[in-house]
Amino acid sequence: MKNFLLLPINTTNMTGKRYGKDEGFRKRCGRRMPRIRFGMLRGGAAGILFLLGMLCPSAPAAEGIGEGDVKAAFVFNFIKFVKWPASAFRSPEDPIVLSVLGNDPTAASLASLDGKRTSGRRLIVRNVPDLTALERCHVLFIGASEKAELAPVLGAVQRWPALTVADFEGFAGRGGTIGFIRQENRVGFEINEESARKAGLKVNAKLLYLGKSVRGREGGER
Repeated sequence: MKNFLLLPINTTNMTGKRYGKDEGFRKRCGRRMPRIRFGMLRGGAAGILFLLGMLCPSAPAAEGIGEGDVKAAFVFNFIKFVKWPASAFRSPEDPIVLSVLGNDPTAASLASLDGKRTSGRRLIVRNVPDLTALERCHVLFIGASEKAELAPVLGAVQRWPALTVADFEGFAGRGGTIGFIRQENRVGFEINEESARKAGLKVNAKLLYLGKSVRGREGGER
């Protein structure tokens, strides 16, 4: 079975600092990711090294970092490895809009992404209290509080080419694009490439490699 990334929840930050393939990188990150063979990372996969560099900082900088910050770091990097159709933006200056739906502990960490730049665009983070307030966005983060109402949420977001990310397990298998998973004290993610393609999104192969691939209902539950 393909290995996928599982990251300890207290070993990341939002610094965006990159690390190379030196011995220090091996000590800081390689031994903390038993599901990823370090030899694979040295095989020319520059994009994978970049992603891991974003997610795996030096130990002192990681102290006190919580699960919400880990997931926010993941979301920031998901955006880097997803391509939207040209129709998703009116101009090259248009921002990427990240909407956060529902009550979720990760919301505060996601708010720290507001104003950052990624893929040549500014990132705007909006809090959406309920589905009736949802407007056009490029990324929709769905909190665990919305798990029971997932079908109408996925139905509403079909109107736009949107990347859907949820903070509960089983999401990708129910028609979402990326869902966080936990194994013991580690955070990883499941990814549904079919759902992404249905939304008009192109997911970079490097991101597919790092996630656990699942299949599920395209376009939401029925």
